[in-house]
Amino acid sequence: MLDPTKSIEFGLLLPPDYQWLDAAGPVDYINQHNQTLLKLVGFPDAIVKKAPVINWHYISWLGDLKPIRSTSGPMQTPSTTFKDCPSLDYLLVPGPDPNLELPAETIDFIKTQFVGLKALLTVCTGSLLMAQTGLLDGVEAATNKFALKNLIERGAFEKFKKVKWAIDKRFVVDGKIWTAAGITAGLDLGAEFARVHFDAELVEMIKGLSEFEPKPAQPDPWAKLMAGVAVPK
Repeated sequence: MLDPTKSIEFGLLLPPDYQWLDAAGPVDYINQHNQTLLKLVGFPDAIVKKAPVINWHYISWLGDLKPIRSTSGPMQTPSTTFKDCPSLDYLLVPGPDPNLELPAETIDFIKTQFVGLKALLTVCTGSLLMAQTGLLDGVEAATNKFALKNLIERGAFEKFKKVKWAIDKRFVVDGKIWTAAGITAGLDLGAEFARVHFDAELVEMIKGLSEFEPKPAQPDPWAKLMAGVAVPK
């Protein structure tokens, strides 16, 4: 469990046309445990004291301050640049087009931050995007199964072969790599993050406030999407 007296620096990488729920789901769920928010909504002081302060940093995939469009919802304005971004404790990456190519500067930023990160979290095709950094090489990871199947069937899987893709789990935690499968699995990843890192009483209260019962990593009802599909080695 994290020390609630210490603030958390949490980054959200914003690639173009990312799936809005990939980001909004886990960000909002994790932020429900933010001491700053709990004070605003009038939680008891005894609970508020168990919650850390979470500072969010919104980062464009190009490292500038130009607004980024997601699949829906409002334009997201970055709050910091690669140059000015503080050292992060956690970085969350939502899913864009899996064929999006990361610029070298972006890969350098992510790899530099990764050294000090407690965890890198991805949702949906965010793990396919992060595979380009090499940080997922040899790591068990989840991703959007529909996208994974499509890449395999189109013969476009070669550059993703170094990752151990889990085809029957909603999320995977392998070391400090936390990955969720398709879109809504990001909420389950956010809930698992909360369960592991925050006070148990606080976590239960937020589940009730959200009226949300998180799903476990297994069984994964969407494993059927990969039926009959062999992941190339």
